Amino acid sequence: MRILDPAAADTGGVPSDDAPSRTDSDAARLQARIDQLAAHVQQLEQERASLRWMAGHDDLTGLANRRLFHTLAPKLLSDDRSSAVLILDLNGFKPINDTYGHDAGDEVLRVVARRIVDCLGDHLVARFGGDEFAALSRTPRTDVPETWWHEVAGSLSAVIASPMHVLGHTLSVTASIGVVPAGRSRDLPDLLRRADQAMFSAKRHAKSTGKAGITWVVATETGDHTETYDPAAVPAPPPGPADSGATAVFRAGDPVWVHRSGARRAGVVEGACEWAALVRYRGHNGPGTMVDTIPTSCLTARAETDPYLDRKSSAPM
Repeated sequence: MRILDPAAADTGGVPSDDAPSRTDSDAARLQARIDQLAAHVQQLEQERASLRWMAGHDDLTGLANRRLFHTLAPKLLSDDRSSAVLILDLNGFKPINDTYGHDAGDEVLRVVARRIVDCLGDHLVARFGGDEFAALSRTPRTDVPETWWHEVAGSLSAVIASPMHVLGHTLSVTASIGVVPAGRSRDLPDLLRRADQAMFSAKRHAKSTGKAGITWVVATETGDHTETYDPAAVPAPPPGPADSGATAVFRAGDPVWVHRSGARRAGVVEGACEWAALVRYRGHNGPGTMVDTIPTSCLTARAETDPYLDRKSSAPM
């Protein structure tokens, strides 16, 4: 029995002269269809990834949203590292929205989000909505002071308070911050509830004193009590050689002493506001330097010359 070529089926079993070309044409159409389907699948995968990202992130700032924070935080709280939950709410944000419009307000929120991330590094940071943010801060090691989060909260408050340039305007906001050290409690809803209460205590403190304070709740055996920390009320470090005893106003280029962890290190101010300064200062050993935001209460004027540091600071920036 003769096996017919499928291409000759329409010619009564006799292959036609154009059979090869018809086969090539069918193969080309099939390949085009396969390519089209592959492109469609790739598009669907991209849309799926985009939707998954949107489900866990804030569109405006790119931070985690409340849902993702509640998903990730319990896992981070479950290890042995010391942790603290923070709730932040901005002071002075509504007048910016009312005066300069929502575009300016949105940009302020983006700037604040970047500053929080820059200050806290790889810690979990989220925007819960409006001008409310949350963070889960953890120590990098176990051998840290029991009140390690004091410095975290102080640095965070200072960096947020720095003036920012938005749409041709110089604007500033401060933050009321509620901080709850996790301690033995690892119940996230309870920690967030207490941090939220502490944040409202900070709000009341800011309204009653005209200054934005940092409030935290400390868990004790007899219950929780609220403490309030005002950057202006921090005891000043020992006076430096040129310190007159008055509160100094620092400017870019000023030589200063940085008082941290019981040590005094030479530094140079890169930029400053009322509460904090961006300072480049000597590391623990050798000629290396580091840059950090330091509360002005931890700075004093420096009269002694540091040949390495001051020579570097005189170079154009």
